[in-house]
Amino acid sequence: MTIKNNKLVNVSMAAALMALTLFTKHSYSESLAVTELGEQHNMQGSQAQWLHTGHWLLASESQGLLLLEQHQQQITPLLAGNYEGLSLRQLSPQRYVLTSIDNSADAVVVWQLDYDGAQWQIDELSRLTPPQAQPEAACLYHDAQTRTVSVFVADVRGLIAQTLVYDLEAAQPMQLPIRTFAGVSETSGCAVSDQAQQLFIGEAELGVWKINANSESRADKTPVALVSPFGQLAPEIAALSSDSEGYIYFTSSQRQQVYRYDPLREALQSWHLEGPELGLEAIAVGVSSQGQQQAVLFADKLDSYISTQLPSAKQAPARHAKRLQQVSASAETTPVAAFGDAADDPAIWVHPSNAQHSLILGTDKRRGLMVYGLDGQLRQQFAVGRVNNVDVRQHQGINNATHTLIAASNRSNNSISLFTVSRNGQVQQLSDIATNLTEIYGLCMYSAQSGHYVFVNDKNGTYQQYRISVQDTEVHGQRVRQFSLPSQPEGCSADDQSGQLFMGEEDAGIWFIGAEPDAGTRAQRIQQLDSHLVADVEGMEIYHRDDGTRLLVVSSQGDNSYVLYRIEGTRSEPTLTRLVKFAVTANIEKGIDGVSETDGLTVTAHALPGYPQGVLVVQDGYNRMPQQPQNFKIIDWRQIDKLLP
Repeated sequence: MTIKNNKLVNVSMAAALMALTLFTKHSYSESLAVTELGEQHNMQGSQAQWLHTGHWLLASESQGLLLLEQHQQQITPLLAGNYEGLSLRQLSPQRYVLTSIDNSADAVVVWQLDYDGAQWQIDELSRLTPPQAQPEAACLYHDAQTRTVSVFVADVRGLIAQTLVYDLEAAQPMQLPIRTFAGVSETSGCAVSDQAQQLFIGEAELGVWKINANSESRADKTPVALVSPFGQLAPEIAALSSDSEGYIYFTSSQRQQVYRYDPLREALQSWHLEGPELGLEAIAVGVSSQGQQQAVLFADKLDSYISTQLPSAKQAPARHAKRLQQVSASAETTPVAAFGDAADDPAIWVHPSNAQHSLILGTDKRRGLMVYGLDGQLRQQFAVGRVNNVDVRQHQGINNATHTLIAASNRSNNSISLFTVSRNGQVQQLSDIATNLTEIYGLCMYSAQSGHYVFVNDKNGTYQQYRISVQDTEVHGQRVRQFSLPSQPEGCSADDQSGQLFMGEEDAGIWFIGAEPDAGTRAQRIQQLDSHLVADVEGMEIYHRDDGTRLLVVSSQGDNSYVLYRIEGTRSEPTLTRLVKFAVTANIEKGIDGVSETDGLTVTAHALPGYPQGVLVVQDGYNRMPQQPQNFKIIDWRQIDKLLP
C-alpha cells in the first residue's frame, strides 16, 4: 500500500496497552485517516509547527524552512539552509519566536517571525552554540511568571542548557544563560508544557522523561512513559512537540504509534497508523481548516510530511501556576565558594556614621562566615567551621568600640562563634561559647536592659538562651534558660523593644515565647501551616515601620515564597495577621535571577544608600543567570511596601 497525494488511507486503533508508568493513565481512540501534504521532493524533513494564520512551518535539511498554506496545500520556501527540529511560541497574533538547529553550523538559531497578512518576514535574533558539542534538540518555554521566553538546548554531552532569549515585558530579544543540567545520553527531542511548567525529553531507546521547567527548581528527571521492557512503549521515540493547550505529542517509529500526553492529569492516549512502513520522525498539532485537531508528521520512509486528524482532547490542560505578588532583587552577593547546599543565613551591620560602609554578613555552612559590602562584593571571610545561622546586635550596652556583637551557630563544634566590628569597619573574630547541644542549628540574638542574649536551638527541638557579657574583645557566656518545641526548629527572631521571641518549627508553624530569661519555658503556637505558609518554615525577621507597625517576614520555603504578617495582640499574647504573600522573581534588566528555597533571611528598616526604607536580604537556593553556587539577594524594601494593604 502506498500513500498518494490527498488520498485517504484508513488506519485502525492500536491493540490495548497497559499503563505505561505508575503515573500514567492510558486510553484509546477510534480509527484515524492519513494524507500526504502537497507536492514534496527531496524533503529530508524533521518537524512541523502550526502557525495560527492558517500555515504550517516545515523544517528541511535540504531546503531550509518552508511554509505550507493549509487551504491550497502549497509549499513555499521561507529561508534556505539545513535545519532540523522546530519549536515556536506566539508573541502576538502575527508574531512568533522560533528556534531550530542549524546543522551546517552546529548551532541553535532563534528567529522572530512576523506576518503582515500577506507576507512573512523572518529575522535572526541570536545563535547558541554548545561548547565543543553538537546540539541534539531545542525547545522553547514561555514562563508566565517572569514574562520571558527561554530555550532548552540538549547536546551530545548529555547536558541541557537553558537560555533566556526573549523578554516579553520589554518586547526585546536577549541572550542570557540561566542554567545547565544533566539530560539523557541521546536526546531524540524535547518539548515544554507551559501550563504545567514541565520540560519533556525523549530518549529514543528508553522513553520520555519530565523535568521542572522553572529555572528556580531542581532539575530532577521523572519517567513519564518508558520503552519495553521497562514500560509498554515501542522504540524508537522521536521528536516531541507541545500545543497551545499544553499537551505533549510524540511518536514511536517501530509500531507507528502516535501519543498525546496530558501532563496535568498524567493521562496518555495513543493511535496506530497502519499501512506501509512510515518511519515516523516527529509530530506537531494545530487546527485544521474545519476547526478540528490536525496532526502533521514527517514520514522518513516516504521522505514527506503527512497529516491526520486527532480526536479532540476531552479536557485541555488549562491550569496555570498561581501568580503571586512579585518583587525582584536590586543586587546580589558574590557566590559562595562551591556548588552545593552552602549559603544559609544573612544579617546586616549598619555603620553608625556612614551607612555606605554597612556590611552584610552571610554564612557558608561548609566554610565559615562571609562578609559583603552593600554592593554584594566579598570583603572578608572567616574559616571558623560550619556556621549555620548568624545574627547581629548594635546596642550601647555592648561594651566594645562599635557596640557590636555578632553571633553564629557553629555546627563543627556545637558552639556559638562570636565576632565584632572594629572602628575601621573590619569584622574581627572573638571566641566561641561552648554549648551542650548535640546538633546545634538555628540562632538569633536579643538585647535588652537585662543583658545581651543568644538563642540557639538543636534539631531535636531544644532551645537554649545564653547571656553574653562583653568587655572589649573579651566575651563570656552563661546559659540562663532552656525550653523545647515539639520538632525541628531553625529560624527565630527576637524583638528587643517588646521582649518577644518568634520561632519557626519547620513542619508545623510559628511559635512565641517571652524573650526575657525569666519568661518561663512554655511556648505557644500562634500560626500553623496553611495554604500560605508552606513547610519548611525557615528564616524570619521583624521589620519596624516608622508608624510603629511591626511586620514579621517569614520564608515559606516549600513554595518558594515569603509571607508577611503584622504582629498584633498583647506583649504576652501576640497574634499574627497575614498581609501579603510574595515571591522574588528575576530582574531581567540587571541579569539577577529569582529566588527559590530560601533558608535564612534578614531585614533592616535603616536607610541605606539607594534603599531609603531599608532592605530585605534572602538566601537563594538556586543561583542562576548564569548558574553559579548559592548566594544572597538584596531587595529594596520599597518594593515590598507597595504590596501592603
